[in-house]
Amino acid sequence: MKLTSLTIKSFRSIEDETFDIAEVDGTHTFTLIGINESGKSSFLKAVSLVDNDDEKVIFPKDYFEETQPISIVLNYELETQEEKDLKNALTEKGFEKDILSKIKIEKVAICANFEPAANAPKKVFDQITFQQKVFDDYTLLGDKPAKKDPQQTQEDFDIEKYFEVHLPKYFWKIAHRIVFWKSDSKHLINEQINLDAFAADPENTSVPLVNCFELAGIGQDDIAAQVAKLKTDPAEINNLQEKLGDKVTTHIKKVWPNHPVKIKFQINNSLLSFLVEDEKVKYKSKTTEQRSDGFRQFISFLLTISAESATNQLSNSLLLLDEPETHLHPQAQEYLKDELIKITRNDKNNIVFFATHSNYMIDKEHIERCFRVSKQSNRKTKLEKFQAGQKSYAEVNYEVFDIASSDYHNELYGYLEDRDKTKLDGLDQTKKWKNKKTNGAETDVSLATYIRHSIHHPENTLNVKFTPEELRESIEKLRELKYGKK
Repeated sequence: MKLTSLTIKSFRSIEDETFDIAEVDGTHTFTLIGINESGKSSFLKAVSLVDNDDEKVIFPKDYFEETQPISIVLNYELETQEEKDLKNALTEKGFEKDILSKIKIEKVAICANFEPAANAPKKVFDQITFQQKVFDDYTLLGDKPAKKDPQQTQEDFDIEKYFEVHLPKYFWKIAHRIVFWKSDSKHLINEQINLDAFAADPENTSVPLVNCFELAGIGQDDIAAQVAKLKTDPAEINNLQEKLGDKVTTHIKKVWPNHPVKIKFQINNSLLSFLVEDEKVKYKSKTTEQRSDGFRQFISFLLTISAESATNQLSNSLLLLDEPETHLHPQAQEYLKDELIKITRNDKNNIVFFATHSNYMIDKEHIERCFRVSKQSNRKTKLEKFQAGQKSYAEVNYEVFDIASSDYHNELYGYLEDRDKTKLDGLDQTKKWKNKKTNGAETDVSLATYIRHSIHHPENTLNVKFTPEELRESIEKLRELKYGKK
């Protein structure tokens, strides 16, 4: 099914917000940006409530209005395959071709509600919009529709009621699997793993190790047989160690190319250890627990979501990540951002939402991937999509992260110079610019022109470098000339 939008009502600081899902450059990865406490985490938490039965809401703390229920709605359109599957399911329940041809679904919503009361249970249900809800020439006989007997007075067949009784949560079951990913020790191989226990129950023993085997071309169904070989053929131990190490290292380098590490696996008496060695520091292998927080953060992502995507295990998933860049240096953040985008660049129907307060996690080429999350009057969270072509990367950095840059100053100055130079000429000339070509002759200029000259002529050392405060002051003045006073 195609997710078209999602709506959140009355959750924490969110009163009523709809997030439209529109493809961006062939992908469905979206970035929530904003300062702390703006509501980014609340957005992610709300979406996760649809699938996560372990998460509870607290009344009245988690309610925007104490009298209104919390509501999370995922709006879908059916695609051709789902329509075929539904008709097959209804055929198995005894629906005849005549009525099947008349049943048309316009849209489907997967809803999760919490009533405004203490310890309110979650109610999850399908909300289906049919082109025709009631069929007056059919009635319900037993558990299937049948043509009415003209000699009897019979109740009209209501397809909506039929789904509520006989096919509850039909669409919820095939909707996106929602995963709120967090860096966690369970996503790492910190300690030795007993391979006998792993072979008996792979996923409950170690998901990262399952993914390592998958990267090595060994599926879950083949793990037990592979482990059994280790007991009868010592050569198999070395073969498996090298295969796992090579394939996992290749995957990590593909996503994180500037981090020269080699992953090693060591098997001894049916116990497997996961080791990391820096390529230029031989014979100094370490466990992941001995590495930095940033390394563990990225590796936990690479051994779970990224590995599942690389081995085509990840499909029909809605992934939520809250500040996944934590502890990572800027270049690693950019690699992580690229991988999050890549995960949805296929036909697996995956969608990614990640919240960040790092400008390195912004897709510079597609600002329309970003949604600004802000809080009005320090109470109500609002979502604002940045439209393609309307905002530059430098402008987003300034408006969202309060980063005053020379690039943004150049953009504003150049825009005004092209559109209405008289506005620049009208600025107060409070600075003196010394021209190197005329032996330091001074010219009266505005602060904006002084900064512009300083940026474009770094070789001219006759002038004092402008300060960060002056840069910000000038940007604000240029914004006022471009947009008017706010």
